[in-house]
Amino acid sequence: MTTDGDDFDALLSILGYGRWQVPGVVVTLLVASQIPAQLVGSPLLCGPVPFRCSRETPEVVTRLNSSTYFSNECFSPTSLPSDAITQPSNSTDLFLSNGTRPQRTGMESCPVIEYDTSIFTSTIISEFHLVCERESLQPLFQMMYTVGIIFGSLFGGYIGDKWGRRRAVQGGVVVYVAVVLAMAFVPSFVFVLVMRVMVGVTHQCMLIPVWSLALESTPTRHRSLVGMLLGLPYSLFVIVLAGVGYFVRTWKYLMLVCCAPALALLPLSFIMDESARWLIQQKRREEARKVLRKAVRQNKAKLPVPLETIIGNLDQRECVAEDNQSAARKALKEAWEYLRSPAMRTIILVTPILWFLQSCLYLAVAINANNFNSSNPFLYVCLSGAMDASAILLVTPLTTRLGRRVIVGAGLFVGGIFFLLDLLVPIGYFWAKWILVMAGFLLVAGSFQMNYVYGPELFPTEARTRGFAFISLIGGMGSMIAPIITYKLALLTWWAAPVTFGCAGLLGSLTLPLLPETRNQPMPDTLKDVDDRRLRRKIKSANLGKENQAYENTNDI
Repeated sequence: MTTDGDDFDALLSILGYGRWQVPGVVVTLLVASQIPAQLVGSPLLCGPVPFRCSRETPEVVTRLNSSTYFSNECFSPTSLPSDAITQPSNSTDLFLSNGTRPQRTGMESCPVIEYDTSIFTSTIISEFHLVCERESLQPLFQMMYTVGIIFGSLFGGYIGDKWGRRRAVQGGVVVYVAVVLAMAFVPSFVFVLVMRVMVGVTHQCMLIPVWSLALESTPTRHRSLVGMLLGLPYSLFVIVLAGVGYFVRTWKYLMLVCCAPALALLPLSFIMDESARWLIQQKRREEARKVLRKAVRQNKAKLPVPLETIIGNLDQRECVAEDNQSAARKALKEAWEYLRSPAMRTIILVTPILWFLQSCLYLAVAINANNFNSSNPFLYVCLSGAMDASAILLVTPLTTRLGRRVIVGAGLFVGGIFFLLDLLVPIGYFWAKWILVMAGFLLVAGSFQMNYVYGPELFPTEARTRGFAFISLIGGMGSMIAPIITYKLALLTWWAAPVTFGCAGLLGSLTLPLLPETRNQPMPDTLKDVDDRRLRRKIKSANLGKENQAYENTNDI
């Protein structure tokens, strides 16, 4: 075994993929299963509910018995009688109720309200009366989760690199379960918003480390397949969310049911091993030896040389001179070294742009149900999950033949074209508009999943979770913009949303030629490996240019 930069990947190739990696994969799948209800579940958890207001006059009762039973109309505060708010009568028998019992809201524009429960028994909007003068608060439920993703990206990378991948998951799941329970049982909208931020933080603190662990434990030849298929449970749980939501119409119970698998995460996280690659990089040689011995035993691998010799070579390669600098000075020095490296500087500057555009595009299309005339939220959520799963199944075989850049770039470019073509289709051909939008979403979803494999491969092991956290943070900012596009921008003019979607896809595709290809390449462990990868790319391009020139000269002769 050599002592080149691909030592650990060579060891993983010998260990193969088997029983040793199973606990890590299961934990990754369970973490992924918790995301759909929070990320794209707002149409069911915070869905709009038809309502009617009353100011407790006979005229209102007469109007409510007409065909426009739930009119979603609010009153002008200036037109209310003085006792409509301060001294309302007993509202128990105000309506011939086909919905909830009339409730006092404390709002001038709707003192007493009743909701239509034919679709939802209870949502965030109906529980906290986010209608009329409080209607502007509706997008906050979705946006606070993405705010949590941004903060979680900051903490998740640091915790994963400092404490280790496994301990980050263990701490995250304990906090996550407590936060979900608190959000379900504390009757305060402000508290729910704070807990939504915490849910986003804990998701990232679990997802970033465990995703890094899963890829770091996978041999190079299997990394594309594993990375793509790890995204499939997310898509399947989106479909499960729609099915469960169809039968469980109360947002609290729906959220608790969908989050129940998290209870299995804590015991499984203790069965899962720490990343051996990370242990070696942290110079925790004895722990790495125990993990790798277990891997050899469970995968029934046969090593060409003793394991101690291999670990010794890897340990020597990772050995660096220790100094007494402060943590802040070390961090600044490391950041300066990364920025001085042309290869790393390009990655740091380009990948955030790609992730911002792609995250914004993906989530905006996923939650844009109302603007595409979908009156059935359960069907729309189910179809979005089906398209997501189809994208993964279609793209996964391509990863063995096509490079990461081709898959991500082509998906964004063609998807963007489809969204722009939607502008040319007359409203009467709704089926054609639907096909274009869903085809565009399928391509964007496939490239998005590919990016979850591609992104971590760009960064070295010593900073992989921090690098992945950084681009996830920027992606979270893009996701936070998505509700603004769908709830605000789309209402300004009919072409605003499709043009935004199309331009985001086209611009995102233009960033890919600036990044290196990582297909069938060993994952870099240090900054030097990243520079060497760039050097190999330049040499290959130069040799290819010489070959082309020689071929042209031969043809001229």
